[in-house]
Amino acid sequence: MNENISRRKFISSAGAMAGGIALAAPAMGKFVIGANDNVNIGIIGTGSRGNWLNKIVQNIPNSKVVACADVLPSHLEKGLEIATKAKGYKEYKKLLDDKNVDAVIIATPLHLHTPMAKDALDAGKHIYLEKTMTYDIPGALDLNRIVKDSDLTFQVGYQHRYNPLYHKVKRIISDGNLGTLTHTSATWNRNGDWRRPVPDPSLEKLINWRMYLEYSGGLMAELCSHQIDIVNYMLGKLPKKITGFGGIDYWKDGRETYDNVYTIFEYEDGIKGQYNSLTTNAHEGFAIKFYGTEATLVIRSEQGHKAYVYIEPKKLRAMEPEVDAVSSATMQSWAKGEPIEITVENQPDGDEGPTSAALTHFSECIRGKEKVIANVDYGTTGAIAVHLANNAMRNGTIETWKPEYNM
Repeated sequence: MNENISRRKFISSAGAMAGGIALAAPAMGKFVIGANDNVNIGIIGTGSRGNWLNKIVQNIPNSKVVACADVLPSHLEKGLEIATKAKGYKEYKKLLDDKNVDAVIIATPLHLHTPMAKDALDAGKHIYLEKTMTYDIPGALDLNRIVKDSDLTFQVGYQHRYNPLYHKVKRIISDGNLGTLTHTSATWNRNGDWRRPVPDPSLEKLINWRMYLEYSGGLMAELCSHQIDIVNYMLGKLPKKITGFGGIDYWKDGRETYDNVYTIFEYEDGIKGQYNSLTTNAHEGFAIKFYGTEATLVIRSEQGHKAYVYIEPKKLRAMEPEVDAVSSATMQSWAKGEPIEITVENQPDGDEGPTSAALTHFSECIRGKEKVIANVDYGTTGAIAVHLANNAMRNGTIETWKPEYNM
């Protein structure tokens, strides 16, 4: 915003920010398809995440779960209870051999993402791959190349890319309504050990794989990855340098991945981004903050994601003194630190709406009707950022973004 902007003009601009202008995610148009033109989906990994996606697919027109695969019989049984007419497989490669399967959703432990995605591409299956895309950087670069050499649809499970509220926020930031953006901060805090019950000790690492370095990228991969992707999207930039600290400082229960992480990303123009996650305190929960010279924009998870703008006091003081009674009351509320809420039409009240939109769009892309939004390039750069952050914390280093990481 220009320093000489009038108070009345600013109030009008702020009103537009909060006024619920519909801003749909890009490339999500409607189209008509034949009654029998289903996308037949196989779900690899029917644990908690895979079966949540399984339930959502049941309500997506012209998409059908026809097969499920999981090495744990109890998980597979639950998957087949949801997709009642699906075939069950203990081995995912047998699911890939099923000629009735057009596409797969891969919702397995992180270390399996790359080999499973490669096998699915070899089998000619379209892929919806849960985040983080890959376990390590070589895997990300390799999978990126293989996907681009194929003509198959490949989508990463960054469902926030399909939330219209986030697209509205992107427009607000891009239009300069925060002034010069200087810092961002993201938290994803929980108060709990992050463990899941294990019916047999022999299944510990299979069920609680997130706790072990052989299988997982820990909090950075499982939680912060979403926020890294969104901030990169909002800024239109990739980080230049990454450093941070983490530790196993509270939950001393045999885990190998950190129970707290604090990282700093440096972007172009000196923009600094923080990505932090706790397992010992849930204050603020999920939040992303964008700090500008004239305003701050905050996204919070409150009965679905909500966004607010807080005007800087110096911006309020710089505005013209003559206002009408209504504008004066509005200005007084802003001066007290009250925010402007950002709204959109059909605003989701949880993650199910954006995830349903993501899976619907996946089906549309397979039919050639749309172009993938959360594509392999975003998955690649997100995975690289996660792994650089983990390397920085474990090695006590400042990790540098290499030219070959640019997508």
